[in-house]
Amino acid sequence: MNVFKMGLRSLLYRKRQYISLFLVCLFGVGVSLFCVYLIQGMLFALETKAKIYYGGDLMFIGGKNKLSFDNAKSFVEKLEPVFPEGTTVSSRFDFDADYAAFYFEGTGVRQRIIKGVDFAKEKNLFKAFNYVAGGVEDIAGTNGVLLSQPIAEILGVKTGDSITMMLITSRGYTNTVTLVVKGIFKDSSLFGMYTSYMDINHLLEAYGMPRDWANRICINVPDGSASEKDILMYQKSLESLFNMFHLVEDKQVFYDQLLSGKFSEPTYALIKLSANLEDLQILIDAMKGIAAFVIITLLVIIIVGVSSTYRIIAMKRINEIGIYMSIGMKRQDILFMLLLETLILLFFGCLGGLCFALLLCKLVGVFNLSIIPAFDIFLTDGVLVPIVSIGFFVLVAIAVCVTTLVAVLFAVRKSVSVMPSTALGVTE
Repeated sequence: MNVFKMGLRSLLYRKRQYISLFLVCLFGVGVSLFCVYLIQGMLFALETKAKIYYGGDLMFIGGKNKLSFDNAKSFVEKLEPVFPEGTTVSSRFDFDADYAAFYFEGTGVRQRIIKGVDFAKEKNLFKAFNYVAGGVEDIAGTNGVLLSQPIAEILGVKTGDSITMMLITSRGYTNTVTLVVKGIFKDSSLFGMYTSYMDINHLLEAYGMPRDWANRICINVPDGSASEKDILMYQKSLESLFNMFHLVEDKQVFYDQLLSGKFSEPTYALIKLSANLEDLQILIDAMKGIAAFVIITLLVIIIVGVSSTYRIIAMKRINEIGIYMSIGMKRQDILFMLLLETLILLFFGCLGGLCFALLLCKLVGVFNLSIIPAFDIFLTDGVLVPIVSIGFFVLVAIAVCVTTLVAVLFAVRKSVSVMPSTALGVTE
């Protein structure tokens, strides 16, 4: 306890000497935490939008030479027992909208893809959308449609307006159907702007396909994304029910073989969300790499800065160390006191860094960045929303404290190893 009191008093007495070390720790830890929290928030926003676009954590697709489920309901019934209780397994029809367009009062606009969704099952998933107006309520089983805000502005429509969809059917005929705008969502990113969502049965009817047909089955597991271990377990279970393709990191590997007619019998694949995002994986890896680089760089700066500065401080205090030795204080107690001063400094520096990171997280949410082209995939309601993780703060704090204490130990042990007579003969 005496050593603790001496270390604390010494730290307070020399606070002007230690303020620079405190600030190095504060800003280093704060910027590291902010970078990680920001990237976590950006990737979470990306994953949320991707889940809505692809229908969940996993996708079950296949056929003989094209994506097709002639009796989708029976496939859903077979798939449901494979996954945990609470998993949503639903049919979807992704309609290539190259030959389709929306019209309203003489204005027309093309879409990239129109997704037929079983809203009765996927209602909770679509609640995560950022709606400007309307929403997903009461859209199941109706002729309602969800449009992106930019498309709604081009058409000049608002919720409740009726628009006309013109499309080429499966038999090559031109068909027109009336749709009612039920919701307008804000996301205008890679997944959103030229994509619209409507009831699967109405889209199938308009396209001229049976109501029990689909070209993919979406699987959304409860409590977040499925782990790699879980996916391997699901794959093994599915292999006992279907002729399964091996797990792939890029869905295009399966598409190439399916569409080129290389399968002699219907073959199916379980596609995880990351395999759908292969085109974006380079960007995701780059973001994670930048975060790791920033953390390592700042950690090195903290270690080098604190240890080198503390070496100078310890050398200036060698006379004081001699006095401690002359009154009978053991070398290990002196070393412990110096390390305790460092630990207290680092502890409050890390706490200050957490507060600084939280302040930055608060400030970054003030700016609307949706005007930046293609950046909306990382935004939530138009702004960056960092995800704060206390667990990560604890890991960073432990890493900073342990590595810096080790560095300080090597820096000051020479000062406490001198003889008392030598130490007393040195002036600060």
